Amino acid sequence: MKVVYWPNIPLGRNELIAMLQQVQGIELEIVTTQEEVARVLPKAEGLISANPSPEEAALIASIVKSENSLQWMHVVSSGNDGVPLCKLPPEVRTSNTPGATANAVGDHAIALLFALIRSLPTAWEQQRAQKWSKGLLSRRATSIEGKTVVILGRGAIGQYLAKVLAGFDVRIRFVSRSVATDAGAEKGFQLHEMRDALQGADILICAISLSDLTNGIVSEDALREMNPGSFLINVGRGPLVERHGLLRCLQDGHLQGAGLDVTDPEPLPEDDELWSAPNLIITPHYAGAGSKQAGQRVAQAAEDVIASELRRRSASS
Repeated sequence: MKVVYWPNIPLGRNELIAMLQQVQGIELEIVTTQEEVARVLPKAEGLISANPSPEEAALIASIVKSENSLQWMHVVSSGNDGVPLCKLPPEVRTSNTPGATANAVGDHAIALLFALIRSLPTAWEQQRAQKWSKGLLSRRATSIEGKTVVILGRGAIGQYLAKVLAGFDVRIRFVSRSVATDAGAEKGFQLHEMRDALQGADILICAISLSDLTNGIVSEDALREMNPGSFLINVGRGPLVERHGLLRCLQDGHLQGAGLDVTDPEPLPEDDELWSAPNLIITPHYAGAGSKQAGQRVAQAAEDVIASELRRRSASS
């Protein structure tokens, strides 16, 4: 079985290559450029890659349309919203890796949040200017104690966040596709109840996948249901948050701060107005990086998929 591995993100790369090179019964092709993908994918039965960007998905779509032997595609990331853009034939099986990087992504969300609530960006600016304004920092700093936190998404990231934040004396509300009633100590809301969930909230953390139901779910009206001086963190997908509403809420101070590891569009153009928005921290979509355990989970999930495909092939021969 010929398998193409396109390590277009570093997540689990070394662990995956070490695992793939030891599996009996596969012919492995490791490719790094789109030209190499175009050359080897038409003869491959399996593809392992990250969640494809629109450009990468267009390349895959053009290949499978003209010449296709692909039987399965495995995405090493939890997000797989790029897979439909590949326009794979219906018989091609797809899988992804939910939860592998949940802890690291949750850590990143919390790091962004605490940097904002303790006014660290302003402190860094003062440090670079070599001039302190302690009064300004003191007025802007706040504490998470007693805050109401809304977590959009009750998957692995959301559950990790709830577990960590439970130790900070906060009230937690979940918004998800299916949670409609009280769930333990947390209050649950369905997606269509987003504005209700945000009433009187102080912090919103977005950690849900992108779909037709969640695209733009964090509208300006939704943000304005939160308390003045609230905070937004997005480690899900950029289009979850309506960007113009976000900008207005930052500019008029309704949001005291926002932290984005994902943006809309992504990557941001050099002249995008988000770069200069007040009280905004932007990181380049690397929240899932840095965890050795995540790399091991990614490799294990891919190994399980390959084992299943080899068994399927053996049973059909």
